[in-house]
Order: sequence, then C-alpha cells, then structure tokens
Amino acid sequence: MMNPASAGTDPMNYRVAFLSPVPFFKGGAERSLFDLMANPKVDPLLIVPAEGPVSEQAASRGIPVEVVDFGQVAAIRRPVRPASVGAAVSDWFGAARRLMAVTKRHGADIVHSNGLKAHCIAGLARKLGGKACVFHVRDIAVRGSERLIWKGLARSSDHTVLVSRACWPGEMLPENVSVVFNGVKRDHEPRTFRAPGADASLTVGICGRIHPFKGHHVALDWLGAAHRRGLKITLLVRGEAEAEDRPYLESLKHQAEALGLKDHVRFEGRFEGLAAIYNGLDAVLVPSETPDPLPRSVMEAMSMGLPVVGYPAGGIVEMIDHRENGWLAGDAEAFCAAMEEISTLGPMLVELQKSAARTVAERFGMERMHRQVNEVYSAVLAR
Repeated sequence: MMNPASAGTDPMNYRVAFLSPVPFFKGGAERSLFDLMANPKVDPLLIVPAEGPVSEQAASRGIPVEVVDFGQVAAIRRPVRPASVGAAVSDWFGAARRLMAVTKRHGADIVHSNGLKAHCIAGLARKLGGKACVFHVRDIAVRGSERLIWKGLARSSDHTVLVSRACWPGEMLPENVSVVFNGVKRDHEPRTFRAPGADASLTVGICGRIHPFKGHHVALDWLGAAHRRGLKITLLVRGEAEAEDRPYLESLKHQAEALGLKDHVRFEGRFEGLAAIYNGLDAVLVPSETPDPLPRSVMEAMSMGLPVVGYPAGGIVEMIDHRENGWLAGDAEAFCAAMEEISTLGPMLVELQKSAARTVAERFGMERMHRQVNEVYSAVLAR
C-alpha cells in the first residue's frame, strides 16, 4: 500500500500509480520510469503486467508493487494491426477494470502510463470512470496509422507528456500535450578530456540496446570509411540484443569482418553503471538513422564529459547543437570530420565540454524534469 502518512501530510505530494507495459528492462524507458518514481513530491505505486526485474528493483527501493494482467493486450506489437487489437478487446476491458480496482484500493490520484499498451489500458479505465491519466510518450509515430493513434491517445488522456518534440506528428501541440525532456543524474564529476592528437588512436563507443533502429550498421560503414581515410579508430559496442534482435547482432559481426574491421570492433556486452558504461572511451557515437525520440546515451555521455557524435534525426537534434556541445553527422564524411576535430581541437574541447555540462543542467537535469512533471500533475488535478 501507499504510505498514507507521507501522502497525507504534504498537500503537494502526489499519489501516482505508474503503469509499466513490461516486467523487464527493455531500454531507457524503464530507467526513466524509475527516475519519475524518484520524484520527492511523488508517493509512487508501480503496476506491472507480471513480476520480473522491474518489480524486483522497485521492491528493493521500497516502492509498493501490484500486478495487473494485460492478457492478450501484452501481445500487441508495432506496427499495430487491427486483428491483434480485435483479439485483445475482452482482455483490454478486463485489464482496465483491474487497474481501476487497484488504483482505488491504493488511493491513487493519477495513473501515469509508460508505453503504448499501458496507455490504452489507462485510457480505457479513464473512460470507464477511473482515475485521471497522464500518458508518457517515448516513441515517434513513423506510419500514418501510428500518427492517428498518437492523436487519439492525446484525446483520451488528461495530459500527454512527450520526451521530445519529435514524438508529436503535427505542427502544433494540443493544449493537453507538452514536452518534458528526460533527466539524468549529475552525481559524478565529468572527466577531463584530453585530445589524443592527430596520430593517436581514438576509442569510440556505442552504448545501449543493440537494435536495427539504433544504427550500429551505419556506424560500421562509417568506421570503414574512416579507416580507408587513415583514421585510427576502435569501436566498442556496449549493450545487449534481445532475443529477436540477435540475428541483427550476428549480421553486425559479419559486416565488421567483411569491411576488414574485425580487429577494430569489439562487442563487449552489457555494462552496469555510468562509470563502467563510458569507461575508457574518447567519444560516444549515437548513429540512430531511424529517428530516436531522446537517446539517453547522448545526455549521459555529455554528463560524463565525453564528446558526442549523433545522427541528425528525431530528438537528437533537440539535444546536440552542432560544434557547440557535440557534433551532428549524417554521413561518413561528416563522421570523419568530427573524428578529426575531436583528435586535434585540444583546448576547444574544454569549452565544448563546458557547453555540454550546461546543456545537461539546463535541458536534462533531474530536478527540472521532476518540477515540470509536478506542474502537469497539478494542472490535471486542478481540473
């Protein structure tokens, strides 16, 4: 149960039921969910479709957990197909009613959902007389049908939060839709970057989930071009591939070998903790050719004092100001130019590091995210 003492003594303390669509850590969305639950003005309850690593970590932090079975709703995948929705209608209503019962029992003020399937259940529960709902959208609508779904979500929520402006498929944001960037903790000192010099080798990392959307294959092509140009670069791939993405991981290994890069690319697996993830890197590459809403690796690397080179698509252009706090590279030529500058700029990199630190503080600070989310809660409950 939620802590009634902490919830009742502070009129600005929000009782929020966070609804996760998955019981495991799929990527940055689940890490951001825990950042939201760490809000000092929130008395959180976590609701998951099944027990697993997410509920275990919540319990270890003293966060109460409830399970609401999604039934066939859990089987819906993007792109959303009418047949899969039709098969899940009965379970959709059942999950919505179970959600209503759980939130009523815990005295929640708001349901804050964290993914498309969770949004659909929370939105239906709201229509059936349930608690006010806030949808947190962390995806970009790339198909016409998805754009319609996104707009429908906004109409069925009390408020929709976007992690970047790139997530909204229209020119104007509706009144009940706002952008709140994810936050990153600054509980570490950024490293002092020293340019390795024109003749030295650069160690560049791609950090995070291994998936075709993340553009690892693009990075390998760029690395091949850099080596043909005489640039000495080692690429470290840090992250895991889910079961369905393991063929992609194998294709990357074959691609590296075909490009003659076998000795210059290392697939190192999963690392835990920012210090370990970014240890030993001279720069971080985020080659998401498919628009990425707001990759955590950009803000995390900036907070660690590392130069970042990102593909100019999706939310990355809302994070990186070219040659001010990082580099934007849309092709091999731009990537090579960025690598050459990182190798030779020297003192200018100190200024870039300071600019990146300001970006993290001003755009991606944890306190800023909590404050803006609290403003959303306050506006929703005031209606």
